[in-house]
Amino acid sequence: MKKKKTQLLGIVLSAAMLATSVPAPVYAEPTDNVAEEEDSDAAAVQETTDEADAVADDATDDSTAADDATPEEADEQDTADEADAQAAEEGDNEVKVDGGYTISIPTINFQGANAAVAEQMAKDVEIDESDPAIQSLRKALEEVEIVGGEAGTESNESNISTADLYEADEADGQETTQKLTDEQIDTVVKQYQNYLNQWADNANVLGVQNPFFLDFNDDTDGLGILGEMLALDGKTVQDVRDGKVKYDDLTGMIFTFTYGDKLGIEYYGKDVTNAREEALAAVTASGAQTKAQKLLVLNDWLASQDTFDMSYIMNMGKDTPTMAAENPKDPDHYQDVYDTLYASYKEQITNQFHDQIFAGVEADLRQKFYEKAIRQAVYTQALGGKTDETATEEEKAAANEQADAYMKDNEKDISKDAAGFVKSSFGEKAAQQMSEQADAFIKDAEEKGVEVQPGVTMTVEQITQNSMANDKIVDLNQDGTNETTANDAIPIYTEQAAKQLAPAVINYWEGNQIGALAIGKSVCLGYSKAYAYLVQASHPEIYGKNGASTDMSKADNWKEAKDLYTFSSDGKKVNTDGNYSVDLVRITFKANVTMYGETQPDFNSDHFWNAVKVDGKWYYVDPCYTDCYSEVMTRDRVETDGYMNHMYFMFSDTTTRNLYDGYFKELNTAYQDVATDKTYEDAWFARAKSDVSSDGTNMYYVYDSTNLIKRLNDSKQDQTTTSKEDPKYKLVSHPITNTDSGDGDTDYKTLIDFTYKPDSNKDDTVVQVYNPETKKMETNDMLTELYAKHAEQADIYPSIAITCAQYEGKLYFNLSNYILSYDLTSGEVATVKKYDTVYGKRDKTNAFGGMSFALVNSADGADFTFRDHPIAGISLKSDGKLYVSVATNLAYISGKDDVSNRTKPTDSKDYTVDSKDNGYGYEFEESNYNPDYSNYSNDKYSDSMMEQFGYKREINDNDEFMWVANLRGTEAMSSIAGESVEYKKETCDHHYIHFDETYFTKKKDSDGNKTDKWNTGESYVCTVCGKSVEEPTEPKKNSMGSSSDYEKKKAQYDKDKAEYDEIVKNAGHTYTAKDPKWTKNDDGTYSVTFDTLVCSSVCEKEKNQRDCLVNDDTITIKLSNPVTAQAKITKTEGSCTDENGVKVTYTATGEAEGHKYTVSNVVETGKGEHTLKSEFKWTKLEDGGYSATVSAKCEVCGAEEKDVQAEVTSEKKDATCTEDAQTYTAKATCLGQELTETKAAEVQEGTALGHKYKGEIKWSEDFKSADATFTCETCKDVQTVKADVTAKTDNATCTTGGKVTYTAKAELKDKKGKVLATATESKTVDVQALGHEYESKFDWAKDGSSAKLTLTCKRGDDTQSVDAVVAKDEKNCVAPTCTEAGKNVFTATATYEGKEYTDTKEVAVPALGHHYVDGVCDRCGAIKLPFTDVNEGDWFYDKVAYVYHHKLMTGTSETTFEPNATLTRAMMVQILYNKEGRPAATTNGNPYTDVPKDQWYYNAVQWAYENKITSGTSETTFEPNSEVTREQFARFMYNYAGNPAVSGKLDFVDADQVSDWAYDAMIWANQNNIILGKKKSDGSVVLDPRGNATRAEAATILMGYCKAQENQ
Repeated sequence: MKKKKTQLLGIVLSAAMLATSVPAPVYAEPTDNVAEEEDSDAAAVQETTDEADAVADDATDDSTAADDATPEEADEQDTADEADAQAAEEGDNEVKVDGGYTISIPTINFQGANAAVAEQMAKDVEIDESDPAIQSLRKALEEVEIVGGEAGTESNESNISTADLYEADEADGQETTQKLTDEQIDTVVKQYQNYLNQWADNANVLGVQNPFFLDFNDDTDGLGILGEMLALDGKTVQDVRDGKVKYDDLTGMIFTFTYGDKLGIEYYGKDVTNAREEALAAVTASGAQTKAQKLLVLNDWLASQDTFDMSYIMNMGKDTPTMAAENPKDPDHYQDVYDTLYASYKEQITNQFHDQIFAGVEADLRQKFYEKAIRQAVYTQALGGKTDETATEEEKAAANEQADAYMKDNEKDISKDAAGFVKSSFGEKAAQQMSEQADAFIKDAEEKGVEVQPGVTMTVEQITQNSMANDKIVDLNQDGTNETTANDAIPIYTEQAAKQLAPAVINYWEGNQIGALAIGKSVCLGYSKAYAYLVQASHPEIYGKNGASTDMSKADNWKEAKDLYTFSSDGKKVNTDGNYSVDLVRITFKANVTMYGETQPDFNSDHFWNAVKVDGKWYYVDPCYTDCYSEVMTRDRVETDGYMNHMYFMFSDTTTRNLYDGYFKELNTAYQDVATDKTYEDAWFARAKSDVSSDGTNMYYVYDSTNLIKRLNDSKQDQTTTSKEDPKYKLVSHPITNTDSGDGDTDYKTLIDFTYKPDSNKDDTVVQVYNPETKKMETNDMLTELYAKHAEQADIYPSIAITCAQYEGKLYFNLSNYILSYDLTSGEVATVKKYDTVYGKRDKTNAFGGMSFALVNSADGADFTFRDHPIAGISLKSDGKLYVSVATNLAYISGKDDVSNRTKPTDSKDYTVDSKDNGYGYEFEESNYNPDYSNYSNDKYSDSMMEQFGYKREINDNDEFMWVANLRGTEAMSSIAGESVEYKKETCDHHYIHFDETYFTKKKDSDGNKTDKWNTGESYVCTVCGKSVEEPTEPKKNSMGSSSDYEKKKAQYDKDKAEYDEIVKNAGHTYTAKDPKWTKNDDGTYSVTFDTLVCSSVCEKEKNQRDCLVNDDTITIKLSNPVTAQAKITKTEGSCTDENGVKVTYTATGEAEGHKYTVSNVVETGKGEHTLKSEFKWTKLEDGGYSATVSAKCEVCGAEEKDVQAEVTSEKKDATCTEDAQTYTAKATCLGQELTETKAAEVQEGTALGHKYKGEIKWSEDFKSADATFTCETCKDVQTVKADVTAKTDNATCTTGGKVTYTAKAELKDKKGKVLATATESKTVDVQALGHEYESKFDWAKDGSSAKLTLTCKRGDDTQSVDAVVAKDEKNCVAPTCTEAGKNVFTATATYEGKEYTDTKEVAVPALGHHYVDGVCDRCGAIKLPFTDVNEGDWFYDKVAYVYHHKLMTGTSETTFEPNATLTRAMMVQILYNKEGRPAATTNGNPYTDVPKDQWYYNAVQWAYENKITSGTSETTFEPNSEVTREQFARFMYNYAGNPAVSGKLDFVDADQVSDWAYDAMIWANQNNIILGKKKSDGSVVLDPRGNATRAEAATILMGYCKAQENQ
């Protein structure tokens, strides 16, 4: 049997096992006549007891027969010595000692480090056989069987199985099993007793074992303690049932538990007891009156201390962890644990190695002593009373020959039991004497030693130590060769063991109160054990030896399990009426869980919770799910401080089975029939969705009207929505009384109502606050605004909650990104702290990334900066700190998959796994959370049904939001209580961008079946606040809703659609310049130059933090050429003449390469003068003169002065083109500056001459633009004007050219718009003919014999037709067969105007069909089969036809073959019998009682038996109807082939599953292509040796075998 390796899930050691063998002489088998001589000699020897005495004496003589040997014998002895030396050189570990003995140093039989330590742990332990736990364990162990040899002492690869569940079956190749030896049972029981003793000695830390761990509570197993402990140790319940565990697992498991408790107590015991005292103090301080209230306080206190370790669950049982830290570090106390385990393992492994070698040496010495003594006795007897001195050489030679023959004939018996052989052959007296002499010889060897070489004597201990140091007796690498000494192997095995068990001990702590109460991290079992421990400690009247007054801080005062629990007569059930109050329950889930779009079938996992007794009735409490519902159930957000789900507090077994109906494999509980009361499922605490805190008078919590139990029940009534009412959220108080059975939806006092509707007919809500003075609820505008923001954020960030904490007369609660307080006395609401911009840093040593982010004080060293993120929850803990969880959408998958196609460009097969190649997730925030998605309704209802309900099928499944992270920080409660912050209403300046997203759901084909393609969708995401908007679906009227419902939905749709349309219209990046360069112009204005645009919103800062921005190359745009733009003043602050100067904002807007931009710059100037822009207004006077006023405005600060009267003077001079002969000058002081302007009088005689302009057109190179230059003929003044260019086109055709005429026209105007001059010019550009642009099409004859090419110009002005040349493409033609169609391939070629066109046509040729002659097709040789279940096209058709035609197999009836039926042993031998030609039997009958002569397979079995093709399943049974496995099939064929020699090995992943008896047969069958591998879905190829062979497979194998023979 090939060795199997099993993964032990990091709990127990899986050390490499060593083969065990003691070299022994090999003799030929005795012949019958020698045996007869031996009998007579033995009888004679028995009669001479005196000679036997001499024999015993002779056995201690140092001389040997070789001393008196003849020269020939001496030569033989020398040759033997040389052979021994050579053997020693070749690696045989043998030592020659005086007396002629050659002893063998035994190969180490290492049964595992745990088994070695177990023996040491079991020493000196007294077993309390009266303890029911011990009795149960011993009974279980007595029923255990171990697969493979001598009760597991030869191979530690043995499996454990319960005898009543398993029977060895030779037919399927499974090895037989043997029960544990008494020594093994005692070792395990003593280990467990030691474990119990340690538990009792430390009960103040460990509590009392719960009944769950003392009985398996499962009538189908009967595994008791053994099975449950193995299940806790990481084995699945099914593996325990199937026996897939080892003896080393069993001892290692108890070793792990024992050391886990021992070291946990040493390092964390004080922390556990301190936590216990804190918890009990919290119960007292709360003022809780009822048992349920006390249990609630313990539950919520535990939730505040413990966190769930998701990485432990995700990594359990996996060689490659799913969740891994980027920079892993050893847990606290890892080195301490390792060092302790190393020391323990080293000592015990060393002792085991030493003891085995020591015992082996002594056993071999004793055996050789006996062998020499027996031979000497026979030799002496053969001399007939003579001595060596008196006997002749011939007599001595004859005596030696007789002695050698005797030893040879009795070799097996002497080797098996030498002392027993002496007793039976030589008599009691001789045996006694020889035994005493042997003991003396061994004692002498121990004390004085034996001579190992001339002059060198060594004791057995010295031989042992020498062997451990020098002899290679350990097969460390399991290659069949001993290559390592014991001393070299010990540290290797020790290190392996310690490295394997140290993490197991650390992990063990997470499964009990050490992890939950001391370390602060555990799994569900840790929550449950911790809660049970706290409940026990809170009930000294039950668990204390001295009743209610018991001091539970002392271990001696705790009762033990045997004092508390009683069981049914069969030991299967605990008496639930007994005096105890807490236990555990385990459920094994079986559900198809969807993760990242892929269904995980049979997602079997175990989950633990508690059973508690309240007022004589049993209920369930799940402290784990209560604490971390979002992390383990909805899985969208990690565990959040203060957010709890008390649905799992005080619920019934009845409700449990209803909730999980169809999703669990088994519910392991003793309370199915007694935990049926549902009283508390609607109690006040069932609606608490936060920590429940107390001031001694009232309990305070956040009320959530959502009844999850009812919702889940409703969902099973085929409703797509479980409630027509929106959930209600309130901050409430519940008075502490002696009853808890009221209605949870009314049994409270409202302090703040977050969802109050002033008008019940409208959806609008406001927040109302209770005023203790007026005793009325009053609307609070601030809270209304904050709750509206919280509600909007709840659609962006999954599983954020309103939570609360009570402290010194105030309730502190979170809403959006604020922490607020409510004064219980005055009713005042205040804002305490605002989390506006926060910074997060990841702890890269934590394997669970979602729980690795801490709030830090600044951006220095932070990994992320977040703005305006909501608080997910708060919790006030016993350390006086307020723990704050700020929500993010950083997700486990973020950065590990390519969001466009859900793949990662690495070699990793699973991109969801944390690794260096994949990354470690949480690299950015996810967008587009869909609060409407329901996997349940999506899978359950058809599209039409969804439409009837008024819904659409959601494809955005939120899987990318799995385990999104919180930033976790703390605030000293005493400090924060004195803080306050001003509230300001804030609105988001939304900046939406378009986002094409790939979802984790698969598309469906037209038949509704899922394909391999991912769904995609588009949304618009605001990069400022994260809000995502998808196009709404217009509702339709349907029979499921009322008209008012439709109108309401329609109105909401219209509103959402209008919002969506507006978002789409304005979506996209808005740009500003990156690194702009500002220039102050000569006129005092500013211009800006830039070559890069960047989004003007937050996208540049957020580009690495949001999925919709990752890889967005439009956030920053590099322009082809720099842009310079003129800026305008858009804002001023202050005045130019102010002491502090002025701040001026200059803004440039425009468009660059299709992107609109806005660039602003603020310029600060000191005190100075204004930069004025002025305007004079002139008024003509009656005397012909002028008056004037001036208005001025500062272009910098905007200061302005209007209509200031100016002083006007006049002057006469010569007229010019622009100036009159008479001019006027106005002068005035405005805003502190002197301003002037000169004006010419109206034109009159002797006035200004005026310009005379002449224009000229200047064209661009392409004539598409032009400028006009106007020059004054008088004063040469030049003016340039942009000309208007128009183009007139005469289009070109395929055959004729065209032209474009460009005409430029420009006008020069004065300020009043008067045209002073014009310029006009035209230019004509020729355009070449376009030429034809043909599209080709071949028209084929149906049979492909001819084709015609048609060429049609794309512009429709020409068509040509050409006959093509057609040729048959013989190379690609396929001839038809009987069953498959063929094809003819033709190629057409045509040429027009020098261009060649080709086309190919395939013409199908129908299949020929079979033409049978005498049942055989004369074309293909196919056999005409009569079977209706074997059709042409079946993969096995030709195989069945072959065996049927060759009369190897017939049908199961005239018309059926049953190809998928499993082959039986009778069928197998009948097939081979048919192959052989059905020869007649040569003997009468066979030994098989289950093969009667009247059966159709009788002759076949008879033939197979005669030819040694089968030996049956036993000496008397053949089992004709047993199914044949693939390896049995191979063995039948191998026997039939004559058992040919084979070499090599099987190179398949499951080669180790091939049975030893079938291994050579499988090699032969595989090498001869008779049995090939099977390809699995993951691409691996397996032999599947234990899989059953079908009749079709048999036909395939037979055809392969026969054809291989034909080819030889």
